[in-house]
Amino acid sequence: MYTLAELNQKQQEAVQAIKGPVLILAGPGSGKTRVITQRVAYLIKVVGINPRRILAVTFTNKAAKEMVERLDKLVPGSIKDLTVGTFHSICARVLRIEGKAIGIAPEFVIYDGDDQMAIIKRCLTELNLDPNSMRRRRLLRRFPTPRVK
Repeated sequence: MYTLAELNQKQQEAVQAIKGPVLILAGPGSGKTRVITQRVAYLIKVVGINPRRILAVTFTNKAAKEMVERLDKLVPGSIKDLTVGTFHSICARVLRIEGKAIGIAPEFVIYDGDDQMAIIKRCLTELNLDPNSMRRRRLLRRFPTPRVK
């Protein structure tokens, strides 16, 4: 049997709101991930929504991993049909599938700031330039940001 007993009244309201989207805003450690996972379970178990029609988005990889683990326990077997992840991972997934339509190859790579700095350092080293004597961030800003066609 499905129960919401572990949630407070506001959390239960968020879980049971089935008309339109719900935005969960709360401080760290307040139970946002729990509310989102309970809402997904509620939508599947009680409302009867097909898991393929659910998108659960969070900010951090840690929260996304936690969501997947909790959902696997709450709605076993449905996890393979759910789309759960961070904003970045979900957008990257969509771009890998649909990006060709806007000129993005499916095998594109995303470099964060640390990756970019490592590449600049490697390039300087390969050019026999001292990577420590140059302002790498300043150099990086000289490169144009790639634009989508």
